[in-house]
Amino acid sequence: MIIYNTTLKYNSGKTRKDDKDTLNPSVDDRKFKEIISDANDKLGAECGLDGNLSAQIISGKGGSLEIVMVCNQDKVSVEECETWIKNHFNDNYSINRVSVKDSKEISVKEFMRSIRSADKMGFSNRGYLYNDLGFDYFDNYQYSVQEYMYETQFLTKKEAFEYATMMMADQSFIDELERIYAATNEKKFYGHPVHYKIAAANVEAAKDMLRLLVRALRSNERLLGTRANYLSNIEEGCHHETDLEHLIKSSEGTTIAIEMTGSDEDHGVYASSYHQVIQYFEEQINRCQLNTLFVFVEITEKPGFSKPMIATMQEDLHIIEIKEGHGDRERALGFLRLLTQKSMFDATEEEIEKALPKKKDYTASEVYEIYNKWFSNGLKSKIYQSYRTCEKVAIDFKKPSDFPYEELKKMVGLKEIKEIVDQIINAAKVQKARSKMGLDAYGASRHMIFTGNPGSAKTTVARLLAQILKKEEVLESGTLVECGRADLIAKYVGWTAKTVRKKFREAQGGILFIDEAYSLVDDSNSFGDEAINTIVQEMENHREDVIVIFAGYPDKMESFLQKNEGLRSRIAFHLNFPDYTETELMEILELMAGEKGYCIDEATREKCLEIFAVACKNKEFGNGRFVRNLLEQAMLRQSDRIIREAGGKRISKRMLCTLIATDFDVNTTKQYAKKTPQIGFVV
Repeated sequence: MIIYNTTLKYNSGKTRKDDKDTLNPSVDDRKFKEIISDANDKLGAECGLDGNLSAQIISGKGGSLEIVMVCNQDKVSVEECETWIKNHFNDNYSINRVSVKDSKEISVKEFMRSIRSADKMGFSNRGYLYNDLGFDYFDNYQYSVQEYMYETQFLTKKEAFEYATMMMADQSFIDELERIYAATNEKKFYGHPVHYKIAAANVEAAKDMLRLLVRALRSNERLLGTRANYLSNIEEGCHHETDLEHLIKSSEGTTIAIEMTGSDEDHGVYASSYHQVIQYFEEQINRCQLNTLFVFVEITEKPGFSKPMIATMQEDLHIIEIKEGHGDRERALGFLRLLTQKSMFDATEEEIEKALPKKKDYTASEVYEIYNKWFSNGLKSKIYQSYRTCEKVAIDFKKPSDFPYEELKKMVGLKEIKEIVDQIINAAKVQKARSKMGLDAYGASRHMIFTGNPGSAKTTVARLLAQILKKEEVLESGTLVECGRADLIAKYVGWTAKTVRKKFREAQGGILFIDEAYSLVDDSNSFGDEAINTIVQEMENHREDVIVIFAGYPDKMESFLQKNEGLRSRIAFHLNFPDYTETELMEILELMAGEKGYCIDEATREKCLEIFAVACKNKEFGNGRFVRNLLEQAMLRQSDRIIREAGGKRISKRMLCTLIATDFDVNTTKQYAKKTPQIGFVV
């Protein structure tokens, strides 16, 4: 729905008995407000053109009324709405020389402000029109929405390309602008043939790309309005909110940009994290895709749920990807110069040269970050000069490790796995060298099977492997999509193959990790065979851009391999994760404790070795998970011990950081305790 502010001009006609029919401006203010209020009673939500026009008078004086119109412009034109307003007042009031002109598109927020202002002035007593139309969707904690009204001036092809060049646009954007401005296209809105994905490293770059895209489409009659709603900070519970449904419904004819980063919380790595959110958007978007433009925004530093979202939407939408641009130093300087010209203070050429670090290539996001830093410094040095010498607080903060290969090497045991990772990396380096020399560089299969009992680090290694191969440029994205039977088997006939293919698209450029893969094998006619057959087919289709890792217990994975003849031959590496010995478990415990700032003395070490020696004799005792549970319970017991021993006195750092033998007398050890043989009779 497109919202307009328009002006109705008129002259008063002959006076009837009822002054309300005259819209006579010569009466006093109180009387005129009553007249306008009664006139609004005949307008309101869906008042004309078969429910495709809503209208309300928001102010008036001296033969002139200011009116807001909400038009379903995919069904009726703004000219038809203006004509209806004109005829309505001609037919119902003793006025003449009626004209409706100067219609201007306005934002939802401006529309809401106008309605509230009219209510305060006493021009309406029917409640807020924006509530009737579902526009009150801004204040919701499940998502954030920013509304943008882009310029309405026609943007020529030359102007569009000039701005694209200045903002260092990628070739994918240039190609799409060529399609948008193609002479073979009709200059009339019939619906959206395509939708878009914008990929950029920061939000500012993405929004600048969105602005140019919307302006180009509107200039070629591919959009009905210039309004764009930018959705971000989307929570997993958003699908319960009717506000979001109202936002999508009321945006017909305009643009909705969906930033797929998600909220700031850690949602884990399972593909099902935002499953219900994605399903909700799929239903809503499919309903509105013809008349509403959807732009999916991926912030590459925080991709969030973008992979599964795009994989799902690709089934029903034609999505064109527009990537962030980059360029040499000259282009970067030009773009930075353009950004500084929009600020409240000038930048000298010397400042611009100094602000841009010297290197060969720059992304648009990097230029935005440089501009933001320059602007922040300028506020302190040029606007609020009292802060020029003010020192900022220094905080000692240790960043998370950015060296996944070193993390893998530090892991206890896993000798064979570490050797295989080295082989894959070295093979990739050789493949690159062959490619540069014009030799055959066809890559060998890299699919794997991880077998091992619970807690033997299969998932941890898969996560690190994805990061390592991304860093070594073996994989493009380094995405790890974890899934199990529930994520692959669909409820209805024919859906399983579609679901499996979605998972492969989500994992494109990364790793698809299928945990407990043997659970796909069953005799319950629940589409397990269909899933396995599709997996085998997709392994071949995505041989170059997806590594599949099947994981599960050693004795159960053999039956899985026998289920499909082509499965075993497509798997290059079969890696077994052996159970840890008591010595290795002790190393793991010391590593975990050290990371948390705890130390263990010799007596405690001996106690733990005894615990591990007993635990290792039990099948499927948990390996690393057992160690983690043991440490966490020991930490709880230590906390209780310290409080009791301190008795209200000062607690030293040494006490806080030391775990002693008795701290490990915890519940976790009881399930593996030595059983004392009973002597005599049991009654």
